[in-house]
Amino acid sequence: MAMACDKPVQERSAGLPTPPLNMEVLKQELSYARGEKAEVQGWPRKIEYTYRIHDFRTDTFREEKRAFEIEKKPARIVPHAVGVAEILWAICPRERLIAFNDLSADPEFCVLAEEVQKRDRIFKTKETELIIAYEPDLVFTVFYSGEEFKEKLKQAKIPYFDLGYFGTLDSIRSQTLLLGRVIGEEGNAEALVESMDAKTRELNSKIPADRSGVRVLYYDEGGYVPGRSTNFNSICEIIRAVNVGDEQGVKSWSQIDYETLLKWDPEIILVPEGSGLEEQVQSSPMLAYARAVKTGKVFSVPGIYLRVASQYLILSANFLAGVVYEGGF
Repeated sequence: MAMACDKPVQERSAGLPTPPLNMEVLKQELSYARGEKAEVQGWPRKIEYTYRIHDFRTDTFREEKRAFEIEKKPARIVPHAVGVAEILWAICPRERLIAFNDLSADPEFCVLAEEVQKRDRIFKTKETELIIAYEPDLVFTVFYSGEEFKEKLKQAKIPYFDLGYFGTLDSIRSQTLLLGRVIGEEGNAEALVESMDAKTRELNSKIPADRSGVRVLYYDEGGYVPGRSTNFNSICEIIRAVNVGDEQGVKSWSQIDYETLLKWDPEIILVPEGSGLEEQVQSSPMLAYARAVKTGKVFSVPGIYLRVASQYLILSANFLAGVVYEGGF
């Protein structure tokens, strides 16, 4: 079952080709998931889970076992991050979501911005006092929520559940199931994961067999490129393209210069829309001989499709398939 959203999702930007699956239909199917599953654990309940942390200084991951005890099924929930809000929107009865942060109301960052903007309660990321005033019985935090923010919640005796690394499709899948356990909506969470898997297979099957393996580089501001443990790598895997960052051994993110970009010589370069990077790359004398520049394969892409960290990663993959396999659908 899907619930309609007000604003059609952008099928193309700046003349980019149409993707293989209808963007609006796909968005609807990823926005509402309901499944049947009897509760195997009552309330209060203890949630044991693996918390994964990424150390950006060393570009390494570590895991630790954690446990969270919750007295009753949470009825007043606040997500402190966009990706968490997007997942909860699909699996949680929406009257239980009582407030959203301002990035979730920004169409540059959140697929659901139009819907969130209709809500009365929107807070800025560091407005702890405002969140406390909403009297939530559970706040979902993430690694960048900040220790001071979490300490204030603790002092106000407001329970918070700290989620670990969101990045790859596998991590989003596991975090979705974890969220379902915490809020008592395991069946809905499983239904969303099943929908994600089904749409991933459908999209993958649409990729032209004779054109897969295109070498694609996502070049972000500051010269940063994503590697293996990123959402972009999962997107490339879904659409059967090669993430050049991963190919060159980048784990998460790495900064490269034009000389390295020329050496790697991707077939397609993607840059965030509005960054000015498309013009910079195309006008650089050093990159004049780069394959993507010579063939006109430098594309500006709406940033929302490059930074997604939720089930809408499949929506991003669909959009980018239209770019990578231009004219192939």
